[in-house]
Amino acid sequence: MRGRGAGRGVPPGRVGSPAVECFGRRSLPSAAVVRARLRPGGTPHPATCAAALARPAWGGGVLALCVLLAVGCATAARLTRVEGDGGWSAARRAEEVARLAASPSAEAVPAGPLTLTAALALAARGNRRIAEAEEQLEVARARVWETRGRLLPATTGSGRYTWYTDPQTTRVVLPPGLLPAGTTPPAVIVRQAEFGVVNGTLRLPLDLSGELQHTLAAAQAGYRGERARLWATRLAEQVRVIRAYFQLLEAERLAEVTEQTIATDRQQLANAEQRFAAGRLTKNELLVVQVALRNAEEQRLQRALAIDQARWALNQAVGLPVDLPSEVVDVHERPAVPATDEALRLARATNPVLVALLEEQQRLEETARALVSSRLPRFDAGGAIDYSSATIVQPQRVGSGFVGFTWDLGTDTRREAEIAAARHEASQNRIAVGRELDELEAAVRTTQRAAEERLAAAAAAEAGVAQAEENLRIRRQQFDAGRATSDDVLDAEALLAGQRATRAGALYQAHTRRAELQELLGLPLDDVVGETR
Repeated sequence: MRGRGAGRGVPPGRVGSPAVECFGRRSLPSAAVVRARLRPGGTPHPATCAAALARPAWGGGVLALCVLLAVGCATAARLTRVEGDGGWSAARRAEEVARLAASPSAEAVPAGPLTLTAALALAARGNRRIAEAEEQLEVARARVWETRGRLLPATTGSGRYTWYTDPQTTRVVLPPGLLPAGTTPPAVIVRQAEFGVVNGTLRLPLDLSGELQHTLAAAQAGYRGERARLWATRLAEQVRVIRAYFQLLEAERLAEVTEQTIATDRQQLANAEQRFAAGRLTKNELLVVQVALRNAEEQRLQRALAIDQARWALNQAVGLPVDLPSEVVDVHERPAVPATDEALRLARATNPVLVALLEEQQRLEETARALVSSRLPRFDAGGAIDYSSATIVQPQRVGSGFVGFTWDLGTDTRREAEIAAARHEASQNRIAVGRELDELEAAVRTTQRAAEERLAAAAAAEAGVAQAEENLRIRRQQFDAGRATSDDVLDAEALLAGQRATRAGALYQAHTRRAELQELLGLPLDDVVGETR
């Protein structure tokens, strides 16, 4: 039908339908729809939309219709579009990002310089990776309780109230002559027209095969492994704090070395310019000094950037605002490094990554045992109570007890495949434990030797700085006497700057290597932090 009349060619109930509007299959004209008002005993009167809207009752209906349209469109979008209703709005996303971007430790910003102990304390409550690992441990804890619940009684209840159009009846067939002539045989109601039923059941599993016990042991091993991984995460984040702390100190000391180098180069440039003005120095030698000064000034910018990067990394690790101008307290003590054999013994006993792998081995083996136990029947026992409001049967409340079993014979072979997979996973994890032992030994030996090397470099740099300063003094005297060139003086300055840089960074790097070794050992970092006080 192609008529232009309102509602013409549209099935009944489709005009203004939310489904039509939401799916976009038909756009309705905005012209007013003319309806007829019928009064009892009267004649039809045309009624426009304006007149109808003037009445409060019709206005409320229009408002309700708009609400239904909005709700219908949202529901249809969720059911028909891949992206649903579009999710959060841009304002809601911005609000969520702003809330999550707030630093966890922003309220605990220290008033003065930040010590290493205070930095670790801030990280304990403000580091996001540690908080994430703690939540994962709580997930593992809940899984243990969920598995334990399989050994406890399970209680269920159900109820239903039913209305039927008619009661169901049946007629009693009696022997002939039992009733007087003309008497209608009685009708017996076998189901009432309406009644309610309530059922309650308590079921207790009987773990005769040990399947549930092995499953619980596997979940508990998983919890212990997650606890070891939390400790590994905590140690790793604390080492990250220590590394950023000493990197900031090293960057500040290197910046001081660069300032000393710039001052030395400027003094040398002034001497070179005087000698060049007196005709005692060539232009090439003067240019060499000028280039060296410009390079040192450019290196100052690099040092400033390194300081900012180290400060940003430290703030992020401890949970402070990233751009906070944090200051740190200098450290002068030398760390104590344990012997290699003692470090290996401790690492094999307490390394959290190794402990997590061993707990994972127990979990996989217990899982395989639980699957093997599932070959046997599963028994359970319990009781039930049933109540009906129907009065045609007595008693209305009936109790019962039961003992039963279910037995999966495994004819589909899926269980055997799961058992084989679980055993292979256990074998694979056992290989991973051996690989971790090899990698752990190599890491302990490397880190222990690196810490000792940095301590030796710091001791050598202490003597090297004095020797380099004396060498620079002699070269300057020779330069003033015309017995040395600008290159000789610059080489002496580079040697002094290198020794100062080594002295500035070697001690901090030794502390960092010592903290990394403590992480490999799986021991608390309190001893390492105590050595820096």
